[in-house]
Amino acid sequence: MNNITIYDVAREANVSMATVSRVVNGNPNVKPATRKKVSDVIEKLGYRPNAVARGLASKKTTTVGVIIPDISSIFFAELARGIEDIATMYKYNIILSSSDENIDKEFHLLNTMLGKQVDGIVFMGGNISDEHVKEFKNSPVPIVLAGSVDESGQVPSVNIDYEAAAFDAVTFFANKGHKHIAFCKRKPFRAD
Repeated sequence: MNNITIYDVAREANVSMATVSRVVNGNPNVKPATRKKVSDVIEKLGYRPNAVARGLASKKTTTVGVIIPDISSIFFAELARGIEDIATMYKYNIILSSSDENIDKEFHLLNTMLGKQVDGIVFMGGNISDEHVKEFKNSPVPIVLAGSVDESGQVPSVNIDYEAAAFDAVTFFANKGHKHIAFCKRKPFRAD
């Protein structure tokens, strides 16, 4: 385990801990020679900034919670993968949890993620109940639905136009000469 601290870097580079912090956080108010000296010491010592400490100082953890109903579902696995790709692009991490579409587990995961001080939560589930809406509105961080619909329109969501998507799919099959086109809807699984 790496026990090198910001204090060790500051001492080795003969600068203040504030200077090391500015270098680590990409603050432009550091002379290039000082930045290089601190960066060299960071590399030499193998220093890794403490994400928890950084989160306490900045009030951000650069972590997003993602709650999906079924980790084995290809649909939700692909959505989670897309979220992770975008999060990585913006230098965020995700905490991924599967709720099994159990309302008690959904609320437990929600509270666990809030306890981990995530910066936001992407929630994917089956039916969004009034209880969900109430919990989401009381959250200290933003919660956005994906692949789920809040019929009341009170919770922000990212979705596709399902009617247009169904039309496009049927049109595609019809244009290929198919005459018997079926629509299968996944029945929501509720374990509560």
